[in-house]
Amino acid sequence: MTQINPVPQSADGSASFIAVDWGTTNLRAFLMTQDGQIQAQRDSDRGMLKLGPAEFESVLSDLLGDWLTPDLPIYMAGMVGSRGGWQEVPYQHCPIKLDDLSEHLFWLTTSLPNKVAIVPGLRGEGVSGLTDVMRGEETQLLGAIDWLEEQGRADESPVFCLPGTHCKWAQITEGQVTQFSTSITGELFARLNDESSLVKGLPQSDQLNKAAFKKGVLASQQAGGILHHLFSARSRFVCGELAADEVRDYLSGVVIGHDVNDVLLALEAESLETQSGRVVIIGSQALSARYALALSSRDLTAEFLAANEASIRGLKRLANRQAKSETNLTKGA
Repeated sequence: MTQINPVPQSADGSASFIAVDWGTTNLRAFLMTQDGQIQAQRDSDRGMLKLGPAEFESVLSDLLGDWLTPDLPIYMAGMVGSRGGWQEVPYQHCPIKLDDLSEHLFWLTTSLPNKVAIVPGLRGEGVSGLTDVMRGEETQLLGAIDWLEEQGRADESPVFCLPGTHCKWAQITEGQVTQFSTSITGELFARLNDESSLVKGLPQSDQLNKAAFKKGVLASQQAGGILHHLFSARSRFVCGELAADEVRDYLSGVVIGHDVNDVLLALEAESLETQSGRVVIIGSQALSARYALALSSRDLTAEFLAANEASIRGLKRLANRQAKSETNLTKGA
């Protein structure tokens, strides 16, 4: 299903590019001004998982409609550039300055009148020294840098947490991604919460039970490891230490607690100490609130930036750098 959501046009400029966030389940397109104002938004549920390689161009064309004009370049981020997406785009290797991604955009050959580019993902080493990858989050991290600069905080180098199906933790110094790590937190919890014997037959709720969640976080900080702590969701319920409506949020606390504990333990202490114990969380409000609670148990303060805003800011920054580069080339010619 496609939804077209008009947004009042900004008074200080006309559209200069189209920003597209194309994930596994959803597709969102934004008509943008040079200064990052949204003029209109169009949404679709035609995410990457629902499409074959030959369908991407027609899906995008149908969604954009009258936005298809030669003067509006299209910049796309997310799983659209993954294996199984429109076009697999090679990863850029870390360390890398995020602004330099504008020099590595992958320009597609299409029948559309617009120029169409995909932002490449990143490849680096996690805290374990093992290979790690990301797609889409690199654009959000660039947007977070833009957000900090707007506040006069360009000299800060916080730890970034991007919770989701696969939670990303990243360290950025002077605009450069030095290291990032992925945890399978969201996917693990989803499987346990849907299919496991730990929660079978127990009630579900959209409301966070903070007390139960905090119990799970505290359990994650005890000896025994995650496999032992996960089973405690069952044993503590059977023995009356958890009520039926507490078990799922307790289990969430155990999983997220381990994510926070394990990554922070591996990070260099000075990376947090120099920021007075601050972590910037980029994500949805509900999930970010859970991570903020887990971080607070470690005496760390969390700041929140919506994932949507981070993506748009990142694409705006890349589009403006690309436009500036093309202008300089024209002048040089």
